[in-house]
Amino acid sequence: MRPYKRTHFFINKKIQIKYILLTVSLLVLYTMILLAAIFAPYAMALFLDLPMSQKAEAAEMLLLLHKNIWPGIGLIIVMFGALSIFITHKLAGPVFVLERMARDITRGDLTVRTRLRKGDDLNDLAQDMNQMADNLESLLLNLDEEYRRLASYVSELETELESKNISQQAVTEIVKKIEADKDDIRKTLERYNYQGKSIN
Repeated sequence: MRPYKRTHFFINKKIQIKYILLTVSLLVLYTMILLAAIFAPYAMALFLDLPMSQKAEAAEMLLLLHKNIWPGIGLIIVMFGALSIFITHKLAGPVFVLERMARDITRGDLTVRTRLRKGDDLNDLAQDMNQMADNLESLLLNLDEEYRRLASYVSELETELESKNISQQAVTEIVKKIEADKDDIRKTLERYNYQGKSIN
């Protein structure tokens, strides 16, 4: 089994950036709603018909909140943005590995298997892909074996025909062997629900 080692946090930039931006956007939206709830009473106090001392208190509180909250909010947004890189990596990494495996199989390499790291998402899908590759490899081995047998029967028939020493019984035996292998191939194709033009 060829291992796929990931060394970069941005495996599939398109997917990861999409979800990082979504995470940060939701965090910013939540933060804005929370800040509106915190700042609104003090901001409204500035515009209401209140004594100047209360307006001064509200203004002082707004400045204090403004001074103390924004650095913390900025830090939280940066931290969540960085955290979302690690979170999306757990999904994008396995997707990258499975895409690579599918490309290798498409190119004809049925020996490729994958094993995801513990804790990665999509482990069940990786096992299913490995099972699919095992089944395809087994199918091709069976078909290759059947093809070789059929080729040997045809070769045997050609040899008999060239020697012109062929009996009806020899032809019947070779035809029976060919029919038996044809049935085996049909059963293999039916196992994979193959709906070719003619499998009979």
